[in-house]
Formats: sequence, structure tokens, C-alpha cells
Amino acid sequence: MEKSIRLKILEKIIIFSAIGIVFWMFTPNGGYSLYLILIFLGIFALAYHYNKKKTIPQRAFILGMFLLIFDFIFENTGDVLGFWNTYGSLFFIGAVPIEIMILIILGGTAWAMHLPKKFNKNFLIAESTLFGFYGALGEYLLILNGLMVYKGGWNSVYAFFSYFFTWIILFLAWYKVINRKWKF
Repeated sequence: MEKSIRLKILEKIIIFSAIGIVFWMFTPNGGYSLYLILIFLGIFALAYHYNKKKTIPQRAFILGMFLLIFDFIFENTGDVLGFWNTYGSLFFIGAVPIEIMILIILGGTAWAMHLPKKFNKNFLIAESTLFGFYGALGEYLLILNGLMVYKGGWNSVYAFFSYFFTWIILFLAWYKVINRKWKF
């Protein structure tokens, strides 16, 4: 795996571990402030990548919107099927906290801005694994803070694989559809 790819993965491990430590420090009394921390981190990530590139490519925003729509359908389906509930939001759109929707647009756009120009299978596996692990860990911390409840047999292992496969879908959407040299 090339050095720039390894550095991007290491950067994610450090950032996500720091987020996990902050969440853990607030547990079990973090409550709604955890949503605000997530939004702040999403704004920071987008600003960081904007500062490096001095632009927000339209295609990166499209990926953020794709992730938002995908997540909206997935979260509402899980809620209807009785697999989880979320709590503590300012307001919900369907079953999705508005704060999570904002984070998804910001984070999905920032994520697209840091992807390598060419598809890299090792990067796909590493990123999908990282997002699977830290996504499941994040949900566990939301549960400890009373912002989420698993039901109907759903657990952290299923959460890991749902994030893992979501990121594979995002990679396919980015490299096979969105980032093709289409004119918009």
C-alpha cells in the first residue's frame, strides 16, 4: 500500500480514536451535547479538506447527499422493523435525528474530498473496516449515553457490518458513478 494511503488511514485512526475518547469522557452524561460535538467535528472535517483544496467539488457534495439519502432509508427501515430507536434530538425527520443528517452531509462531502484519484482495493478494505469499527463503537457510546437503543436482535456486530458494507457502496458510488468524467 502506498505511503499516502497509509497516512490517510493513520489520520483516520487518530481522529476517530480522539472522537471515541471525547465520547467516553462524557459518558454517561453526554446526552444531547454529543450530537453537537459530532456536528462541530463534521464542520471541522469539511473546513480542513476545503483548506487543503480551496474548493468543495460538486461531486463531493453529491456523494454527501447520496450518503444522506442512503442513511435516511436505512435508518427509517431499521426503525420500522424494530431494530433500533434514537433519542435526544432537537427534532427528527422520520426516525433520523436532524443532527445526524447534518453530520452525514458534512462528513460525506469531506470524506469524498480526501479520496485517492484512482480506486485502490486496499484502501477500500481499510476504510470500510475503520468505518465499520468506529461506527459500531460510536453507536455503543450513543447507547451508553441514552441516545440510542438496539432492539429486535440488532447488535454491535450487525452495526459493524452495516457500516462496512455502506462504505463499500459509497466507494462504488464514487468511483463507478459519481466521479466519472460526466458533465453535470
